[in-house]
Amino acid sequence: MLTGALTLSAAALTGCGVRLEDDAPNIPFVPQRDPIPGEAVLLAVLGALGASEEQHADARAGRLRDALVEAQVPEKLLDDAQAPAAGAETVAAFEGAVRDCGPGLLRLVGRITATQRIITDGRTKPLWTPAGTTPWKAGEVAADALRATRAAVYALDLIAARSSDRFARSVRAASEELQGIVTRQTTAAGKDAPAATLGYDIPHDLTAARAKQLGKQSFQRLLAAYADGLAGLGDDREAALEVTQWMVTAERVSRKRFPLEVPELYGEKPSDS
Repeated sequence: MLTGALTLSAAALTGCGVRLEDDAPNIPFVPQRDPIPGEAVLLAVLGALGASEEQHADARAGRLRDALVEAQVPEKLLDDAQAPAAGAETVAAFEGAVRDCGPGLLRLVGRITATQRIITDGRTKPLWTPAGTTPWKAGEVAADALRATRAAVYALDLIAARSSDRFARSVRAASEELQGIVTRQTTAAGKDAPAATLGYDIPHDLTAARAKQLGKQSFQRLLAAYADGLAGLGDDREAALEVTQWMVTAERVSRKRFPLEVPELYGEKPSDS
């Protein structure tokens, strides 16, 4: 009778769709978890940040980990996240995370990627995908970035006009470099490109110290404006990657004239704005 009962139990389970093998993939009524969008590359990015010795890399890893926990990625997967084996694979992971992550993670992942690009600029620059040349799907986001860049250019031109000859030449060169981004952003915005603003609310009585402060704040605001735009690019990931390149360019332009402290993530607004 016991043998018959076991046979009946096995038959009943098989009839319900349950396989008794150890590798049975599907058991009815046991929830199956689907990976979140871009999970594999996000874990690779987490592993890369965890293994990095760059400044604030552990803090960036913490921010990403918290976001992935909130997205219900299992702790075991987070604990086991491994860094890619080579520089090119690391770049591919960061770019893949921007392309594939869910829209709710895009602003954070984009800022993490921009920061990675900035702090490793000299070592990994050739490996990153070049910026695009076509209008964006979200032209209004490019238009907002264009407004921010024009405001930064205005501030730089004002600082140059109030500075000594040598520093003025350097600041004008920075303004000219940003003009290259203005040109590209005008194309990206397409029909949404705004008319040029004639002036901005910027103090004109600049001492040398206030000019330096204004320069730093202008670049901080610019980086923050670019970062804010990432949230609106869920349907255009190539544009999101281009934003990370704009952030790299803006930080590089600022470095010689108005060097910024390395933050946990680039794209924070200045404290007084």
